[in-house]
Amino acid sequence: MTSSHFAKDAAEIALEKFNRGEIDRRSFLIALGGLGLAAAFKPGVAQADASEIVVCNWGGAATDAFAKAYGDPFTKKSGMKVVIDGAGPAIGTIRAMVESGKVIWDATDGGMIDSLTLGKGNLAEKIDYTIVDKSQVPENFAGEFGVSNYVYSNVLAYDAEATKGAAPTGWTDFFDTAKFPGKRTMCKWIQGQLEFVLMADGVAPADLYPLDVDRAFKKLKPMLADIIFWEGGAQTQQLFREGEVVMGNIWHTRANLLNKETPDKFKWIWEQNILSASAWSVPKGNPAGKKVFDFINSTLDPAGQLVLLQIMGNGPSNPKTLALMTPEDAKVNPTTKENAASQIMLNPAYYAEHETELQNKYLDFISS
Repeated sequence: MTSSHFAKDAAEIALEKFNRGEIDRRSFLIALGGLGLAAAFKPGVAQADASEIVVCNWGGAATDAFAKAYGDPFTKKSGMKVVIDGAGPAIGTIRAMVESGKVIWDATDGGMIDSLTLGKGNLAEKIDYTIVDKSQVPENFAGEFGVSNYVYSNVLAYDAEATKGAAPTGWTDFFDTAKFPGKRTMCKWIQGQLEFVLMADGVAPADLYPLDVDRAFKKLKPMLADIIFWEGGAQTQQLFREGEVVMGNIWHTRANLLNKETPDKFKWIWEQNILSASAWSVPKGNPAGKKVFDFINSTLDPAGQLVLLQIMGNGPSNPKTLALMTPEDAKVNPTTKENAASQIMLNPAYYAEHETELQNKYLDFISS
């Protein structure tokens, strides 16, 4: 579920900047194109049509007017327009479409974890790498049923004023309430949460999976009264702005926004950041057939991924984007060499197999 929450959050960031006049419409549309949000229909009304590409994402930062504004360039190149259904590509919905033979989506914006689940359930087409240029992304970003279009990280953010200038050096400091007094925040959704707890407890990154849930819960239990659990990215900013927390595990995009608001107050560290990859998948029996892969391939373009980074902070899945970055771009990008030095990658195969069980246990634990 975390990839879907992040995609919705990224759209909110773009829309906020557009409404404040910080970016123009062209940049807004290019950025949303990288997310699959370049054009929008009201949720649930997109119709299957083999002459267009219908993409489903997690909700509408764009409007119907942007459909033409973003669709024209793609139509001129491919002869097809792009339509977005913001209903949310829940796996259960995709299953119902495929099993009924009434598929209306050509591509869905989920994560690598979702792509594995869809593939295992015979609900997704294999990515056609004769059309999609597999060489544009790292090997582990090009799966059988999904290919990554952007990445994001869970990082340790902190309030430098509250810590009197002292900076945490890693996840162990999340638990050091003597050195860093005050409340913490972490996510209500399981992905990227127990990993940092276990690293703080001494587990080596290479030994994280399978996650030792009991060990993680034992480490967390004494801290529960000092943790506020967040559900969405905007909430994390509010918790820091209002002084409710002094540090926490949040998305790097929101940490970056906080830092831009108040550079001397809100900061974050990249040590052992936890990287996740979003991914396109193609529901089995999609109306546009193979033509959808031309659209997917276009989202791997380095120039477009750079715009996505500059506007919303989403990291590129295409390493060639690194060469286009300014030093300022590189500072906020999770895949920059320095920022990725101690990075760990969320394990999609593990979560595809265990996430439902893990999430239920985690919710029971944090509410106990």
